[in-house]
Amino acid sequence: MTPHELWTALPQDARERVDAFVVRRKRIMAVKEMWESGVVPRPDLNDCLHLTAVRTEILADRLVPLPAQDVDTLAGKAVALPGPPAALELEWDGDSWGWILLLGAVLPDPPGRPRPLARWQQADWTEPLATARALADRLGVPLRGPGDDGPPYAGAE
Repeated sequence: MTPHELWTALPQDARERVDAFVVRRKRIMAVKEMWESGVVPRPDLNDCLHLTAVRTEILADRLVPLPAQDVDTLAGKAVALPGPPAALELEWDGDSWGWILLLGAVLPDPPGRPRPLARWQQADWTEPLATARALADRLGVPLRGPGDDGPPYAGAE
């Protein structure tokens, strides 16, 4: 099903909810709305993902701004944690829209998963990697995780 066919098949109230999710950058919720809209036959997951991408382009001027992820803002988030980080950790993740670089603060006590500080999803990883290094330097902690090579398997698609 093309994006146009799916969009026209959706009831008006579902279209409004899809656009509201897209504007708030809640892509998975937009896909869920399409999936559960009652359109028969039920749209394919890839069709829903494609329409979400199309609606994101159409509504680009209305999208809520992404949170600031500069060194000063992230240092403020790190200071607000229950304790000072022992390290920062970078981790690659992927979703239906591509690769995501996650930055977390590792707290010494209690040990566990790093506390999220930032996430980036883009094609050029130079700035996020530089921001993570600068933040680690400012906090005086090691930065663990992937280097400057980019996401794993990025060329294998």
